[in-house]
Amino acid sequence: MALQDEEYIAESRDPTPEPQGDLPPEQVSPSHPVRHTPSHSTNGFPSSDPQKHDRVPDMQLGRAKFVRLHDNVNYVAAALILRGEGVDTEILLIQEAKKSCYEKWYLPAGRVEAGETLIESVHREVMEEAGYSVEVNELLSLQVQGSGWYRFSYTATVIGGTLKTHSDKESLQAQWFKVSDVTSKKPSIKLRGRDFLKLVDEAMVYRTAKRFVNVPPVLPINEPHAGLFIEFMICKYSMDNSRVDVLVHKSIGSEQEMVAHDQPFPTCEFGFEYFFAMVISKCYRHLLDEGPNVLFIPSHVVRIRCAPTPMESIAHGLKVRLFCEHKKSAGKAPIRSPSRYHWLSIYDPEIRRAFHMEKDQYKPSLYLL
Repeated sequence: MALQDEEYIAESRDPTPEPQGDLPPEQVSPSHPVRHTPSHSTNGFPSSDPQKHDRVPDMQLGRAKFVRLHDNVNYVAAALILRGEGVDTEILLIQEAKKSCYEKWYLPAGRVEAGETLIESVHREVMEEAGYSVEVNELLSLQVQGSGWYRFSYTATVIGGTLKTHSDKESLQAQWFKVSDVTSKKPSIKLRGRDFLKLVDEAMVYRTAKRFVNVPPVLPINEPHAGLFIEFMICKYSMDNSRVDVLVHKSIGSEQEMVAHDQPFPTCEFGFEYFFAMVISKCYRHLLDEGPNVLFIPSHVVRIRCAPTPMESIAHGLKVRLFCEHKKSAGKAPIRSPSRYHWLSIYDPEIRRAFHMEKDQYKPSLYLL
């Protein structure tokens, strides 16, 4: 079926837009700077092309002229810290000092400040509110509200410091509680909110999830972006899960080329006038016939690129790669723009693991609030 014009979505004229070589400075758009990546890709595989470039976004729902923390975007970093095993597993909570939730218990969390990375914000918040230094292990979830509010929740391990027992403006104290007491909503533990209880479940799943050698955790890649971007990793599994078909750009002709290219999947840039969930819905319709009917709502995020630093920058935006699953009950959906994309079959289990495609592999959750 020929591609029909989708309201508000603009496509690049080039069906596989890729900058070739180094552009002179006057030809580099400030909104889309050419970026040279290092010789090792973020997928965990060595790159065969150390001079890779980002593609020009091939779908566009507006454009953020600038993205600045606490101006038009807010990031929140939270840490879920467990210790012990089985029925003795405990969770670290802090007692709030804020007037609006005074003396109530919650996770160590707070707004990311301009000039620090997402992980640096986790380290700072846990030290200020709980007194511990931690190692961040993995992203548990990304929660998105609208288009300008994002909460990144991580699981972490205590590696130093001492439990905070004195009060200040950051918190009144910190304390370890049995997970069973917190999740059973024990009356003596007055919680600020129950929204984090599903994160406790996520952390318990992560603790028991199968680990794969040489597969890095989904931690943010510290890379500034002068806009908001979504990458769609759309996967369709064979009946026995031995093969994964993934939607990629037409120029990606093999598994190895997908590994070598930093941005092989359809990508959309969007502005603040479009909610994150709305962008997903529109892009689903734009990419595949019957897209919303044959694709599940994105449930996981498998890569985040964001660096709200330095403080004075206007490139505090982010690029999020979503795991989008095609329903098995439906036949492979026709592509609305076959000159631009095609289905690529992935058989190599190592490549599937590196991209977090395996069915039984841990993937951080995505929540659209």
